[in-house]
Amino acid sequence: MRNLIRKVPMFSELNDQEIDAIVALVSTRNVPRKSIVVQEGDVGDSLFIILKGSAKISSYTAEGKEVVLSLLGEGGVFGEMSLLDRQPRSATVSTMEDSSLAQIRRPDFERLLLERPAIALKLLSELVSRLRRTTQVLERISTMDVPHRLYNYILDFCLRYGQSSNGGTTAQVRLPTHQLMADQLSTSRETISRAISTLKKEGIIIPIQGRSLVKIDMQALETLAEAMQ
Repeated sequence: MRNLIRKVPMFSELNDQEIDAIVALVSTRNVPRKSIVVQEGDVGDSLFIILKGSAKISSYTAEGKEVVLSLLGEGGVFGEMSLLDRQPRSATVSTMEDSSLAQIRRPDFERLLLERPAIALKLLSELVSRLRRTTQVLERISTMDVPHRLYNYILDFCLRYGQSSNGGTTAQVRLPTHQLMADQLSTSRETISRAISTLKKEGIIIPIQGRSLVKIDMQALETLAEAMQ
């Protein structure tokens, strides 16, 4: 458990005693694929950490259309905003595959932050990083054409979840489905499929035979994205 908790970005710089203090508060639960963990508008009383699996953060328009705000993998944290401001959940979070979650409840979490200020500082850093990513997504949707949005999205996704090699010029990663990428980039699945197909033909995205991973030529993709600015 300690090693898994240490993978969480906002806990990664904590010492062993601080990690142990967090582990002592954790309860775990297994959640099946396509399960809603938190519902937008509900009262929030827990923070969740993804130990295994993945989840998506969504909101819904007045017409009921789902808008995917972010995807989270192992080490991802959600539910922390409602713990801090005591407001209703700002989004719905649902699992995309069978997942294992660590849960920390508000009274324990508040006591931990008072006792361990370093954790509070790391939490603020993580929240700011998430806000920056959300701002970037909104900027891309409003100012960039679809290919430009996609190239920047893939680069960001590789930096967050990929395994880099060749000095960081390439990365292996399991990309989200075309539909999930389309939902986040405010376009159609068919448009994403055509753009991905073009990147494959150009050798920028290379499927790895027998695996769900792909190899991304980060350097070539960066050059392509910069050329479009």
